Amino acid sequence: MRYSKELVIGLTTVATIICFTWGYNFLKGKNVFKAKRDYYAFYDHVHGLEVGQPVTISGYKIGQVTEITFDASYGGSLLVGFHISKPLDISSDTKVKIYDMDIMGAKGLQLEPGTSSELAVSGDTLQGDIQISLTEQVTKQFVPIKDGTERLINVLDSTLRSITLLTQKASDLIEVNHNSISSAAVHIDTLSQTLSAQREDFEIILNNFRTFSSDLAESDVSSAISQIDETMNSLDIVLTDINSGQGSLGKLIKDGKLYTDMSASMSQLERLLEDLREHPKRYIHFSLFGRKESAVPSDTLN
Repeated sequence: MRYSKELVIGLTTVATIICFTWGYNFLKGKNVFKAKRDYYAFYDHVHGLEVGQPVTISGYKIGQVTEITFDASYGGSLLVGFHISKPLDISSDTKVKIYDMDIMGAKGLQLEPGTSSELAVSGDTLQGDIQISLTEQVTKQFVPIKDGTERLINVLDSTLRSITLLTQKASDLIEVNHNSISSAAVHIDTLSQTLSAQREDFEIILNNFRTFSSDLAESDVSSAISQIDETMNSLDIVLTDINSGQGSLGKLIKDGKLYTDMSASMSQLERLLEDLREHPKRYIHFSLFGRKESAVPSDTLN
């Protein structure tokens, strides 16, 4: 039995189309000969998730992402569709998380089973979620370090500027006072030479001081202090007697009558000396013939 050429070409074309369709879907992760269930989840941002990425649960691949579309009816969210090819029942409150599959940042979907007894059916929309990636975790940990490093750099920069300014001012001050500094250095050198020349004298002074210290240490300092203490006690007793009016000095200081009598006696003595100076003949009798002078008037001494 011979087939016509047109029939052979038609059958070949159909087989080619079928093989191409199956291969295309297979490369995209779709197996047209295997039963599957489709689910959906909404995200504000898919963080680089692409069609064909695997869907896993506890690290086990159970399906893959089939489509990512922009849905304006949900406020501009992204609708991610995926299918599950494994015979696995999931609850209606299962979360679908976008996560990092490796350190390079490739994204995938991970199912986190819920606790509801109600099972999700094909075509249901599940709750979308995003797991913090390793890169984001490192970034969050690095941000405080980065801020602290920037503040430290600013402080170091300010410190270096202050040191530079201080160095510049010191250089200017040294340049302005160069002559004075040179003169001071000369004086210091002269003083050093003088001290070096008088070294023997200083050694003699130090030896004398050392000898004096040794003599002072060997002397009976306690006895001398005791004698000084006794002398001070005796002086304190004398002063106490004087303040209390005892003794001649105490009576002289404290007794007003004695002071008055002494003052009167001094006044009479002064008048006597004045009269002696003015009338010496009243007191000195010198005569060859024994002539008597009149006596000194008694009212002169009063």
